[in-house]
Amino acid sequence: MQTRRSFILTSGGACALLAGGSVGLLGGCTPASAWNELETWVPVGLAAFDGVASIVDTVFTSVAATVDALWAAVENAVSLYQHTTDPTATVLDKVIATLDALSGGLTQALAALPISIPAAVLIAARAILALTIATLKSIQAKIEPASAARKAALVASAVPPATSTSNYIKQVNAIFAANGQAIRVR
Repeated sequence: MQTRRSFILTSGGACALLAGGSVGLLGGCTPASAWNELETWVPVGLAAFDGVASIVDTVFTSVAATVDALWAAVENAVSLYQHTTDPTATVLDKVIATLDALSGGLTQALAALPISIPAAVLIAARAILALTIATLKSIQAKIEPASAARKAALVASAVPPATSTSNYIKQVNAIFAANGQAIRVR
């Protein structure tokens, strides 16, 4: 079983390996910065998702409620990881499991978007959900002590992830604005 200290050493090396690959959300890839970025990004990602949910019709409401619960689970798992004295990797495993669940929930939300909504709303919702999924997986690839193949699979996406939380906010707001939506994420 991996301790938090050995995970930090391992993931530091993994960050160096990833630096040659796709640019992800975390430009300065140290384990501490990865966790801080994740803690900062989760509420912003949730706000963007809630913005999407607010412009999509009521058919989407039950999916949105489920995904909102997944966001809360990730936020809780990250907080527990950051503030626990437990030296085992089990807390990290829980964070990874909640990130996997959230990614799956967002993918289901993307698939559940009703085609009956106005085209501009559908385009905005699809683009923001795809950006959110890509960014989430990019962060996860940086904190997860996994094989290079698993990390490559996490970051493989047709949509490039945001390069920072502020870049994510800028992209989400640009998508909303380009599609005539007044919603803005802060």
